This record gives sequence, C-alpha cells and structure tokens, in this order.
Amino acid sequence: MPIPPDLRGALAAIVRRDTRGLMLSDAQRLSHFPASPLLSLSWFQEMQSGIVMASPQGYAWQPFETQAVLSGSQSQPLASWSSSNGRGIMLCFTADIARQLFDVDVVRLRDRIAPALDALGSEWQPFLDAMQQANSDVETLAALEAHLAPCWRKRQSQVSPAGSLRQLGRRWVGSLAQQARQWGLTHSQRQVERRIKAHSGRSLREWQTLVKTEGVFFSARERHASGQALDWADLALQEGFVDQAHLSRASKRITGFAPGEFARRFVEDESFWLYRLWV
Repeated sequence: MPIPPDLRGALAAIVRRDTRGLMLSDAQRLSHFPASPLLSLSWFQEMQSGIVMASPQGYAWQPFETQAVLSGSQSQPLASWSSSNGRGIMLCFTADIARQLFDVDVVRLRDRIAPALDALGSEWQPFLDAMQQANSDVETLAALEAHLAPCWRKRQSQVSPAGSLRQLGRRWVGSLAQQARQWGLTHSQRQVERRIKAHSGRSLREWQTLVKTEGVFFSARERHASGQALDWADLALQEGFVDQAHLSRASKRITGFAPGEFARRFVEDESFWLYRLWV
C-alpha cells in the first residue's frame, strides 16, 4: 500500500495481505518473515493468526492473544500461520521512529511480540480500534491520516524518506554508525556499544550484517528479473561477505534457509509472499 504523504518519514512500509474469498490450503496460510531491524504494528481481520514455534515434538502453533500486535526487531526468522483466510495489515517502523512516535522501549521489545494495547498504552486505543474496523485500503489509509498523521506532525524530527526499502536499511545503519563515531569521541568502546544497543535495540555489527544480507537479496532479485544466472559467490563478494560460505551462514541466520533453497522457495512457495513484495 502507498504511504500517505503526511506519514512519509514515519513509515518504512505498509504491508497488506487480503486472502478473503480465496481458496488456500493450510500450507498457503503460512507466512515466512526474515530477521529484521524494523518494528511492526499488525492487525488481523476475520482470522486468527499466531506464531509457529519449534518444539521437541516438532512445530506448534501459538495463536496471538489479540487481533493487534506490536513486534520488536527480530534477530531470528519467524513463521506465522492463520487458521482461516482474512485480511492483515502491517505497519513497519525503524527503531528510532517507533521510539519517537510511540515512546516504546525498543530494547525491551526486541525478539518479542506483544499485544499492541499493552505495549502502546490506552491513549492509542482509538487508533487501534479504527485500524481494526477499516475493511478496505481506502478506510485503512483514512484511519492512518486521522489518527497517526497528527501525532507524527507533533513529534517528528527532520526526516526525509528513503527512495526504497533497500536505501532505507543502508541509510539507517549508516546514520547509526555515524552516531557511534560521535559518541566514540567522548566515550569508551564499551560505552558506545551499550549506547547503540540502548538506542537501537542491537549492536551495530548485528545491524550491518542484516543490511549486507538484505543487499544480497535485492541484488539477486534484480538478476533474476533480468534473466541472469545467480552466482552466489560473486554476489557474496559484491555485498561485502568474505566468501560464499559466509553468505550462506548469514542467510540461514536471517531467513532460515541457504541462498539456493531460499531462491527456489521465493519463486514457488506462497508462504514467501512478503519477500516478493519487499522492493
């Protein structure tokens, strides 16, 4: 979905998936998500959604306690499943914008998914209700304009939107590195590392690895779209990895899959729908 003009700089992306009226199998109601520096605020309409958790007996589905959740930055890939078809909306924010807009503790939220009302507070109840009741893209955008845009105008700093999600990740991590250099002028390395984690939720090295791996994903997409063969060794070096094995380890850590298997599933697997939208 397009980001409303008044929310450019606040939202990294608005993701909408509407499966109402479609014939989907249980496997096609599965969704894969990568490890990500972004926080997300999500709503589920006409369906019950939850996380697929690994257990000693295999995999178990853990439904969310509510129809609206706030997800912190994730260091591991996730998979969700819905018990029926429905409509889902996800708003994506960088850590600094989420803190600025909602006054949330991004460190406490990392690797967690919490009920949105508990995480945001009762003052956001009208916004959460309006988004839950919006059954179309037009109504969703109107709710964002009515409830979120005025808050952003009051709290925003001078932020210019990135031209693409790829630019967003690189630029955000670049600004984090610049902040680390500034703190390094007056603080020890250990103090800088603690400040970065308090500011963003994770270490600078973790963010840099995420962005490098994301860069391989975007480069591979471009090559696939132009009909070129995927040379993983070449892509690894192009995006700053030591070698293909280094890339493979990072890919598994962030997506759960080695590059070759990920590429196959990207093309064939319905549960990889988010990756196909991420441009």
